[in-house]
Amino acid sequence: MLWVNRALQVVAALVFLSVLAAALHDVSYAWDVWYYHLPFAARVAGVVPAGSFVFHPANQARYEGYPLFGELLEGVLWRATGRPESASLVSFACIPMFAWFLRRRFAVPLHVSVLALLAIPLVQAHASSCYVDLPANTAVAVLVLLAVEAHARRSTRVGGGTLALAGAAAAVAVNTKVLAGPLVLAALVALGTRVGPDLARDLRTDGRRRARWTLAALTLAALVVFATPLKNVALHHNPFFPEKISILGHELPGVEEPYSSSPRYLAHAPEPVRFACSVLEIGIRPLTDRRRWTVDQFMPADSTGPRMGGFFGAYVIAELAMLGWQLLRDRSGKAKAIGAGFALLTALTSVMPQAHELRYYLAWMIVLVAMNRWLACTGKTDASRANVLVGTVSLAALVVVVVVTHGAYAYPSGSTFAELVGEKVDARALDRIGDGEQVCVRKAPWNLLWAPEFHAPRRYVVREAEEEGECEGARPVD
Repeated sequence: MLWVNRALQVVAALVFLSVLAAALHDVSYAWDVWYYHLPFAARVAGVVPAGSFVFHPANQARYEGYPLFGELLEGVLWRATGRPESASLVSFACIPMFAWFLRRRFAVPLHVSVLALLAIPLVQAHASSCYVDLPANTAVAVLVLLAVEAHARRSTRVGGGTLALAGAAAAVAVNTKVLAGPLVLAALVALGTRVGPDLARDLRTDGRRRARWTLAALTLAALVVFATPLKNVALHHNPFFPEKISILGHELPGVEEPYSSSPRYLAHAPEPVRFACSVLEIGIRPLTDRRRWTVDQFMPADSTGPRMGGFFGAYVIAELAMLGWQLLRDRSGKAKAIGAGFALLTALTSVMPQAHELRYYLAWMIVLVAMNRWLACTGKTDASRANVLVGTVSLAALVVVVVVTHGAYAYPSGSTFAELVGEKVDARALDRIGDGEQVCVRKAPWNLLWAPEFHAPRRYVVREAEEEGECEGARPVD
């Protein structure tokens, strides 16, 4: 078993470094990256100021209302290195950080966690992209696992370090992705059911001073965790701005309708049914198609699987079977807490908006593989043998994912930012822009590439638009 474990360690290290190289070299071509993620990152970090690149009104509203912590980190890395490719490191860093977390809290070897995570197609694709789904969902996964751990160790008081880590994870999640909010709130409530009785006991005994300090810290943490929705309530009277929402028949102000999309045959199906179909990857591209797994799981709207799948259905089934087998064999309080926690997470995730778009809810799959390895690596069976078992399952899934995608996300196979600019910006049209001129660009999602900061020493102003009538006097660029 020792040589197998060594081999798994080597493979994990090689794949990890290869994906890191891809994150450092490849620039994403995904729509959302250039439509708003990197434009927002460039604005919030001062790489491309508002005076040089004027957002479309819809994007301006999104910039004002969306949580921007993920884009802030991307922008800081971009500005610090001078390379927009570096923004991908925000997502990539989630892999080693989460693996380190599992190692410290649950004694899961680093290579076991790395293989388990990168075997998830959407995790592998997002690890070298500028989407913020992976950072938000990794934070949610940390919070969920801390809540489950608190219930698994009922005889031990939840310490201040655990509460601080839970608060940090919750703050990252909510201030990075709107859809993380309900999952975070549920996990905090679950954690609160363990912390609450201890605080109540302290308030009745000699621990009043400690309890009061803890309550004050928790109140301050809540303000940080929910900073974005609180800011939106104060500025826009709607915690979910820019989306229009209705609460008890009262419509809150916004500028766009809530996003809704699904395969036609599931249009009237309950969300849990859609979620199950997506997890099992029903109707998506076949294994012979290298685009079976992409960063956004794009398929034409009239196809059988638009936005569906991304966890590798066979891997999901193997992990669920492994979890069920371990829970049947292990009757400890830890196993019961893990089983109950995963059941509650599944129930809540399956009824979330657009639950079938799995990139929004990566936390579900991340928690599943983490719980399996928590049980396997700290259970009653031989740890080395368990490491080999779970590592081999992950490696098998990883090999399939790399073969199917032709390694598109596993090694540097794409373009650099400079190459992307050369491909998407018409040099002749650029030459016709005069210094100081204000021009209107309607080339979504590539509008940001026309910003003057990428064509020094030229100085001009770009106004992005979707329709010619939105140019507001700026000269349209052909």
